[in-house]
Amino acid sequence: MAEATSTRLDDRAVEAWKHELKAARPDSSMLMRGESGIAAYSAGFGRVTVSEPASFVASVFYRPLSVVHALCALSTPRHTERTADDVAAQEGPPLVIAAVHRLAGTLRLRQFGRTKRYLSNQLALITTASPFVGEFDAVCESAMLMIPAHKIDDGLTSARSGMLPTIEETTLGLATAGFVRAFAVDAAVRNRPVSEEDELAAISLIRSTIGYVGAHRVDNTRLVIAAAREATERHFADPEFTADVMAELLGIGRRQLYRHFVDSEQSPAELIVARRVAYVRELLDQHDSSALDVVAAKSGFTSAALLRKHFRDEFKMTPNEYRAAVTRARPQADRGTAPST
Repeated sequence: MAEATSTRLDDRAVEAWKHELKAARPDSSMLMRGESGIAAYSAGFGRVTVSEPASFVASVFYRPLSVVHALCALSTPRHTERTADDVAAQEGPPLVIAAVHRLAGTLRLRQFGRTKRYLSNQLALITTASPFVGEFDAVCESAMLMIPAHKIDDGLTSARSGMLPTIEETTLGLATAGFVRAFAVDAAVRNRPVSEEDELAAISLIRSTIGYVGAHRVDNTRLVIAAAREATERHFADPEFTADVMAELLGIGRRQLYRHFVDSEQSPAELIVARRVAYVRELLDQHDSSALDVVAAKSGFTSAALLRKHFRDEFKMTPNEYRAAVTRARPQADRGTAPST
């Protein structure tokens, strides 16, 4: 088998996934296969069952941090059940799992007698303080942060705490989901430095989004900036995406948006321009030979002249000068010429 399907994975598909996530080297992932892989995967939160045990495959990146644990995994379909016995045998404090799943299907989570359906890229929340069942009916990427429950709310440490709220697919909900996935990938897959302050900021964002503010004062600025960055990532290639549109998407006024960015290194408009310029550089690094006005259109700039101005401001050279430098740096073999002898 040469590629992934909706229910199966092969080595090439797993390696392609790692490449897409820009995994750090050396490779720190764990590969789990077949019945032994199912047993290893079951050691996490509950017993895993699958319809074809011999076909089970899971590639897992895991990293414990100071406060939270980060995990990213790609796996074939599975049914995960955490029983009352699992809860009773749990070592350490109960956890809240904030997870974002990507799959060509539907995820179903059942806890406290209720079943919820989640689509791809939607933030799903569950507590290990109570039994639950998760049903994944397709190959699925899972990116999650495991947070001590009391860091979200003291009431969540009890098996009678009740179902965590559903995070709707609003801009704020999608922004938080994007933040959780990016944080988990950076920490677990790319092995980037993460400070305890970063972890607490992530917890504050999640707590604010789900409404469990409690006695903790949450800095709403972090929430707005995270949502603004996610909106920029999704819309920067649209030339009509501006700071005004960003504010509208976030449901706040333009002045209010800018106030949240007062202590930031970039204004909302500068954030958008920086992402567009970064994408232009990505295209040039990939040896995109398109005319400059085409590159401008791909990256959200309204003209080649505007692209050229912002690119020069950032890199102290024009796009064509940068493109020439990239071409000169390519190995001769890549250009199809033989080295001189």
